[in-house]
Amino acid sequence: MATPSGRDSHEMNQRTIAWLLEHDNPCAEYLTRTRLLGESSQSKHATIARELIPGSPPIRKILDRQLSDGSWDDGGGWYLPKYKSSIWQLIILSQTGIDPKRPEIRRMCDNAFRFQNPEHGFSSGTVEDWSSDWARLSGCLNGNVIAALCRLGYGGDARVRKAVNRLTELQEPDGGWGCRSFGYHRNDKHSCFMGTVCALGGLVEYSKQRKVRRSADSTVEACEFILMHNLFRADHHNWKVVDPGYTKLSAPYLVEYNILRALELLAMAGVKDDRMDEALSLVRDKRKPSGRWARETRWPSNTYSSFGEISTDDKWVTMHAMITLRMLNSLKS
Repeated sequence: MATPSGRDSHEMNQRTIAWLLEHDNPCAEYLTRTRLLGESSQSKHATIARELIPGSPPIRKILDRQLSDGSWDDGGGWYLPKYKSSIWQLIILSQTGIDPKRPEIRRMCDNAFRFQNPEHGFSSGTVEDWSSDWARLSGCLNGNVIAALCRLGYGGDARVRKAVNRLTELQEPDGGWGCRSFGYHRNDKHSCFMGTVCALGGLVEYSKQRKVRRSADSTVEACEFILMHNLFRADHHNWKVVDPGYTKLSAPYLVEYNILRALELLAMAGVKDDRMDEALSLVRDKRKPSGRWARETRWPSNTYSSFGEISTDDKWVTMHAMITLRMLNSLKS
């Protein structure tokens, strides 16, 4: 898409923001107000939008399936069945802007801490012996849980601090995270992009509330891992695209890696680097003349509710793209 002029770009942005502020998606409206426009969460319009989030169709469908102890599915597992068990609802709901003081959200978070193991990381709940659990060495599950709990107000909780310390202990020499207790990852010589972006998400969300040198150093190293690959290219294989899916945009984020997620986290970490330029250009080029972005990957079908259809204008992707671009524009190179 041709780059619009300054005036045209401003008008495009204003039209897009007006679309995001429509009342059909209170999650997008609330997050646009607070994260994109910088409104206080206590402002009149933000408060109204937030109050509507629990009753909006996708959120209501999730909350209606919650059990009395704060869990989902049969209450026995946490990770499986995939996308239906409790961890997935924690990850999703934490990104919606829902009020963390709501009792069902508090119960959900209390349930999450049931799966914190003696090493202070989080288990998958798929085996009785936590020491043989693949998740005890994973960046993806641990990072996602930490990020979710921080978004829901638990960044100052000592249990989260210990989980962050454990996460930094799992960081690999190349700056990323693998999952050395899981299948084919046991013999990998290279960290996992998905594990790294999830772990970075946990560190970045934690750093909003707690300034800790150790996690700050880990954040810098994680950012460098992503940057040294230009966000989606293989540094050891002639800079080929690692996975075509990495360049396809989607949100909210689950466990997958994509360049928009990586760019947003880098921006949140205060990073602006020339090695981001190719990925940033790809995101900008995907913008439609209307000023919107489309969802490019399917939302998993085996979830309680859908957050958008593939190839359609998508408020979640558009909101995250605009937030990311605004943050990057405010940073100095």
